[in-house]
Amino acid sequence: MQRNLLSVGHIFLLGTALLAMAGCSDLQNSPWQASKQKAPPATAPSVQPPATIGNVPPQAVTINPNAMPAAVPHVAKIALLLPLSGKGGETGQAMLNAAQLAMFDLNASSVFELRPEDTGKGATQAMNNAIASGANLVLGPVFSTDTKAVSPIALQNNVNIVSFSTDTSAAVGNTFLMGFMPQAQVNSVLTYANAAGRKRIALIAPRDVYGDSVASTYYMFMQRYALDSAGIIRYDAGKLPAQADLAGLKAGVDAVLIAASAIDSHKISNLMTSAGYPDVTVKRLGTGLWDQPDAPKMTGLQGAWYAASSPRLRNRFEHRYFETYGTQPPRLASLAYDATALAVVLAKSGQGFGRNTLTSPNGFAGIDGIFRFTSDGIADRGLAILEIKNGASSILVDAPQRFGER
Repeated sequence: MQRNLLSVGHIFLLGTALLAMAGCSDLQNSPWQASKQKAPPATAPSVQPPATIGNVPPQAVTINPNAMPAAVPHVAKIALLLPLSGKGGETGQAMLNAAQLAMFDLNASSVFELRPEDTGKGATQAMNNAIASGANLVLGPVFSTDTKAVSPIALQNNVNIVSFSTDTSAAVGNTFLMGFMPQAQVNSVLTYANAAGRKRIALIAPRDVYGDSVASTYYMFMQRYALDSAGIIRYDAGKLPAQADLAGLKAGVDAVLIAASAIDSHKISNLMTSAGYPDVTVKRLGTGLWDQPDAPKMTGLQGAWYAASSPRLRNRFEHRYFETYGTQPPRLASLAYDATALAVVLAKSGQGFGRNTLTSPNGFAGIDGIFRFTSDGIADRGLAILEIKNGASSILVDAPQRFGER
């Protein structure tokens, strides 16, 4: 099966051909590892490629990875900074697996080499190793503290970082954040709720960096649409609001945005029901923190709406990952796939990894849908609106195929 990357309206589609693969080779002795995975055996179960995102216009440029110029001036060296030991080690290894999967899918061996570095042994040392080895682009780290530690090194050496952090304060200098940002999720779910007639919207959020980011976006949304807040309840991070705190919800509230994990939101929702705010009259709204396999089973979230990346393509990626590695990938694995695919595509296109290339306003399309980096280094994403009902999540409004469609 041929693997094509289609530029639809100049949006690069990353990894749109998901082929069956029996396994990926382990990293060899060389620190720079090109894509050397073995082809799947003839008996391997096949996985159908996901549908092309959008209709390809007649003038669209087709980029075939196997038909790129034979003579590539330089082989791109990409460092992948992940926690491969210690805290987050299992997630880091899964993200490395996903990155190798992307390399195989996009036939990266001729133009692309990957060097994993373990931030579990020190993020600064991992970054210094990557720079000393000539990295042209750094993918990672995962944690905000690690990202902030390596950003000055990247700036000093004029190397861009595509981090997986969601802490917007880490987007400084040469650092871009590919993590799932709450701002776009909040705007999307509030826009949908407002259009559905839910005008009296309250907010429940912890007092932490994430809660502050959600609260700031909530404030701006309410002001932009001249909506009256139905109450704002902040509580200590790591705890839950007391039932007495829910008295801060105003009369007539018809929706509440809960900026917490699925399990905490489930508990808060149950507290709301006990306090006289049942989900029948007060719609529960959530962010991408609910985008977890166990969330739809939680009774307190039934009937709720939340904004997240469309699961349409990611489900197929997760199926392939399971076939390849025998385990279900963590949520962050798809980020590593898309980041690696982005690096491969840019390497093959010859556009380099500079700021102008990374901040293309038309963006890119991958496993988690369309995304683009804004001038301040934060990923803007096209999101779907999902509903939790009868123990499952279903798409109410699918993610846009191009920026500007909504």
